Amino acid sequence: MTAATARAALRPPVALLETVAVLSRRFGQDPEFARAGGGNSSGKAEGVLWIKPSGVSLASMSADALIPVALAPLRAMLEGDATAAPGSDEVMRVAMAARLRPGDDRRPSVECLFHALLPEPIVLHTHPTTVNALTCATRGREVAAELFGDAALWVPYVDPGLPLARRIADERRRFEDRAGTPAPRTILLQSHGAIVTGDIGAEIGERSEAMVAAVRRRLEDATPPPATGPGDGPERRAGPSAPVIVGALEEMFRRVVVFDGSAPAREVATTAEGRVFARAGPLTPDQIVYAGSWPLLLDLPSAAAAAPLLDALRRDLDAHRAATGEMPSIVVGIGLGVFAVADSASQATTARDLFLDAWRISRGAGRLGGARPMAPPERRFIETWEAERYRQGVAATAGSAERTALR
Repeated sequence: MTAATARAALRPPVALLETVAVLSRRFGQDPEFARAGGGNSSGKAEGVLWIKPSGVSLASMSADALIPVALAPLRAMLEGDATAAPGSDEVMRVAMAARLRPGDDRRPSVECLFHALLPEPIVLHTHPTTVNALTCATRGREVAAELFGDAALWVPYVDPGLPLARRIADERRRFEDRAGTPAPRTILLQSHGAIVTGDIGAEIGERSEAMVAAVRRRLEDATPPPATGPGDGPERRAGPSAPVIVGALEEMFRRVVVFDGSAPAREVATTAEGRVFARAGPLTPDQIVYAGSWPLLLDLPSAAAAAPLLDALRRDLDAHRAATGEMPSIVVGIGLGVFAVADSASQATTARDLFLDAWRISRGAGRLGGARPMAPPERRFIETWEAERYRQGVAATAGSAERTALR
C-alpha cells in the first residue's frame, strides 16, 4: 500500500460515495432488484475501492458505511498465477488486510475482487428477479444475445469470489479480442444476477431499469409452457388448517413460523408445476442462503387431535432430514400455501420472499425454454461457503436485535 493510497482513504470522494449510496438505496429498496443482504455496490477513486460491507443491505446503505480498501492487493491477487486456486479464506485474508480504515472490523463484500477488476468508477451488482428468469433459463445465453446483442456480456456460472472475478476478466478479454471494442458495461451472471457499471449514477440506473424492462417484455410475449397437470386443484383437501400447522411447527422447531396463503404461494402448493419446482433444487445462491436448498413438501391427513398431527410432522421432518441432511427453512403445505421457519419474523419473511421469488424465476424461465437448477457442486459450494455463513450471521444478529426489541 502506497502512502498516496493511505492518504486518499483519509479524504473520501464525497460526491462519488454519496452517488453510490443513493444508487444502492434506490435499487436495494426495490424487491425486484434485491432482498436482505443480497447484491453489492462500490465506487473507485485514487487507488481506493469503497465497497459495501458483507451482509449489510443495499437498502440501508449510506456513504459513511462504505469500506475503503486498497485496490492494488486485490488486483494483484486477480493477476496472480492462473493455475493457483487460493480458497475463500485466503481471498478474504487479502481483502481484510487491504482495508484502510483502522479499527473497522467489518468485512468487505465477498465480491470485492470483481469490483476491483471492472474499470468504471461505479459498480452496482443486483439480483433482479425478472432478469434471473433469463439467467436461470436453459436457453438464457441464446435469449440474452437476441435481446441485448453486444450491449451485455454473458458470464457462465462459476463459484463466487476469485473464480467468478477471473471468469469475468476472461469473458471481457474474449469480447474485446472479438469485437475490437471495450467490453459492455452490463454483465449477466448465469443463475446469479446482473452487474451494471458506469461513470455516473443516472447512467447505471437507466440501464438497470431498461434491462429489466427488456426481459419483462420478452416474458410477456413468450408462450407459456403447457401445464403438466392440475396437481391438487385450486381447493385444498381436508386436513389441518394453516394456523394449526403453524402452531405445530413452532412447537417442534421452537422458532418463528410465518404462513403465506397468497396466490403465488398457493400455486406452489396446489399445482403439479409447483411440486416440480419445489423438488428440482435451488435456482440461485440467494435462494440457498435465505430459504435453504430443499423445501419440505408436507401432505398431512386430517387429524383432529394434536398428537397425531405432531407424530405425522415428525415423520415427515425426519424423512426430509435423512434425504437432504438439513432441516427445512420452507415448508410447502400441500393445498394450503407456504410456511417459512426462522429465528425471527423478519428472517422468516425474507425466506418466504426469496422462495416465492424463486418460483417466479422458475415460471419465467419456463417461458424461455425451461429452468436450470444449480448443479450439485454449485449448490454445495454455496451451502458450505464460509463467506455466506458470515453473511447469514450478520442477518441473525439483526434478527436477535429484533426479538429483543419486541420483548
